[in-house]
Amino acid sequence: MKIAVIGAKGMLGSELCRVLGAAHEILAWDIAEIDITDRVGTLERLGPVRPDLIINSAALVNVETCESDPDRAWRINAVGAQNLALAAQQTGSALLYISTDYIFDGQTETAYDEVALPNPLNQYGKSKLAGERLSLQICARTYSIRTAWIFGHAPNNYVARVLSAADKEGVVRMPVDQLESPTYTVHLAQAILHLIGTGAYGIYNVTSIDACTRADFARTVLQVAGRTEQVEEVDSALIKRPVKRPAHAVLDCRLYQLVTGHPLPHWHQAVQDYFARANQPG
Repeated sequence: MKIAVIGAKGMLGSELCRVLGAAHEILAWDIAEIDITDRVGTLERLGPVRPDLIINSAALVNVETCESDPDRAWRINAVGAQNLALAAQQTGSALLYISTDYIFDGQTETAYDEVALPNPLNQYGKSKLAGERLSLQICARTYSIRTAWIFGHAPNNYVARVLSAADKEGVVRMPVDQLESPTYTVHLAQAILHLIGTGAYGIYNVTSIDACTRADFARTVLQVAGRTEQVEEVDSALIKRPVKRPAHAVLDCRLYQLVTGHPLPHWHQAVQDYFARANQPG
């Protein structure tokens, strides 16, 4: 299969190129190769190539930036997704869109399944939901992958931030106001590899098993890293965050597991696998 990975230099995109590249022909494109906000240019770039699958892993993910510059967020996350969907429809390609748990408001104690009603709290979630809906509406052969709290081998990823805070402060201060499922990019890329072999298009929740707070995650990172620093839980009311985030954004991944037969590992295992890869020589 010829697969065009858009956003190939991102934390997830680079992992997709590595994992999928073992079995498929990969076109690794980032902003230097394609500007997805340019409709004409996007169609002209993908038209002659005619990939079997276009993966849209390009996005503006910084929540504060999306809130302060909503036009930019919508241009990349919504219009860019629309343009790639139009290109997929024009070239006869399948499409895979990377969505997010931030399309929900988090005002529930139960996990969200694929038919739960979205209600995003911020411009990041709103623009990503628009991108998801446009992708599904325009290209019938679309997979939409709703995932959460991605961490992987890239500068300033969440594991690195925990270790950096421990180095600088001797303690890691983390809030406990959000419950999510930290998802390792390697596991997510492997999950996508399984899914694209099914041809079963639609919306899927794909995250690590179980969920935790930022403080829980930091404790596990420090433990697996063999560190002795402590985690100090911070009152979320004292954290000045101008953008609202969902408090309980846990996704029910039953559908993905039933369709593929390949559930992702527990998030504890995800942290262990991260360090196993990070500690490999070379």
